[in-house]
Amino acid sequence: MQLYDLSQRNLESYGLKTVARHFGLAAEERTYLEGGDISAAFRDDPERLYRYNLDDARETMGLFRLLGYPWFLQTRIFPYSFQNCVIRGNATRINALFLREYLHRGHAIPARTSESAPFEGGYTEQSREGIISPIVHCDVASLYPSLMLTYALAPAKESLGLFLPMLAELRRFRLKAKQMAREAEAEAEQHYYDALQQVFKVLINSFYGYLGAALHNFSDPAAAAEVTRLGRVTIKNMIDLLKSEGARPVEVDTDGIYFQPPDSCRTMNDEYALVQRISQALPEGIEVELDGRYRSMFAYKTKNYALLEYDGRIIIKGSGLRSRGVERYLRDFTGELIRLLLTGKAAAVERLYAEYLVRLRSRELDVAWVARSETLNESPEVYREKVRLGARNRSAAFEIALSSGRVYRAGDHVSYYVSGSGKDVTAYEQSRPLSAFDPAHPDVNVPYYVEKLRNLKKRFASFLPREPTLFDL
Repeated sequence: MQLYDLSQRNLESYGLKTVARHFGLAAEERTYLEGGDISAAFRDDPERLYRYNLDDARETMGLFRLLGYPWFLQTRIFPYSFQNCVIRGNATRINALFLREYLHRGHAIPARTSESAPFEGGYTEQSREGIISPIVHCDVASLYPSLMLTYALAPAKESLGLFLPMLAELRRFRLKAKQMAREAEAEAEQHYYDALQQVFKVLINSFYGYLGAALHNFSDPAAAAEVTRLGRVTIKNMIDLLKSEGARPVEVDTDGIYFQPPDSCRTMNDEYALVQRISQALPEGIEVELDGRYRSMFAYKTKNYALLEYDGRIIIKGSGLRSRGVERYLRDFTGELIRLLLTGKAAAVERLYAEYLVRLRSRELDVAWVARSETLNESPEVYREKVRLGARNRSAAFEIALSSGRVYRAGDHVSYYVSGSGKDVTAYEQSRPLSAFDPAHPDVNVPYYVEKLRNLKKRFASFLPREPTLFDL
């Protein structure tokens, strides 16, 4: 799930229930139990616990079939077990392909080199901010692999000529899976082919990364630099072609462009025809596709934007607009605020803000709504030593783990809330584990959470209607 989300970034969490609902794997009659209720169910209602466990098993199997099978296919390509295909880096797996074939043919293998030189990456740009409507997204199908194939860019040390044929075959497989994802009628089938093409998309794009990674046997940083140079040239050509058609680019990111189509594009067919003209103007082998059509777009900052689809669904991209690390009430507020902006209801944000203030100040405030969950990225002992040496700042999650009396390890989750009063408290000093909250004696630091909400809303001030002043009255 984490590998899938590295490219998609659309999972709210990695919990089984949340992910199963996201992929449409959860049954309508699915049995749910909170963690704290499992012991009682075991004692008082074992049949319900049995159904709950069985649903867990069904969803786990469904997720494996969906997200695990693409990795199983790679065990038929690379000389690695299923487990090692997942945990090995893409460049390492690609290198293994060459090593296997070179050894099979009895051919000498070039020595690895540690030499490397920095080179410029892909072209990114945000030319406009705010709400733009309508929006079309076009991108080059597998930009870097296509450039390598079109211009025959292969590592100089790869004398058997394996690099480009391997890349061509894997690219063909990925584009076929992408096409099947688009043509799939059932949602589950669509998710399956989308997960398949995403895994192989990352893999074939890693052929470029392999070129630039100097520690492998056939890497070639000079060839990698030429790939990115041609990529920048291609994207800038696309921008110029779109502008010549009267379109207005909004967000550019390495291999694709979000743009506002010209007034002459009145239908979906017009938009497809426009993108096709852009594609035909580029060198053969570089294919531009219409990758999405949207009712509106909220361009916040580079690589941070939200899209409103024609069926009402919203896609949010970028850590500046969505982050699993923040409290749930802030994620909820951001999502609702973005929906209001995208649907032309920015004036209602003040009312939304007032509603959240009422909920925060309510005696019935759900502490889980404001709690924060963090994953320990190192052991508490390592953290404590770093703090002692002044190598890092104190953290609420680690302080709670150290004072809990139980053994925590790297990778464990800690959920906590901030208690006391005062908006300017130091969080790690006032944090308490979520399990310690007593509804009969609530001690949530409401001013602290109100201030965080106020600061969040302030980030969007430039996109909201200006509040009237005395000079406007």
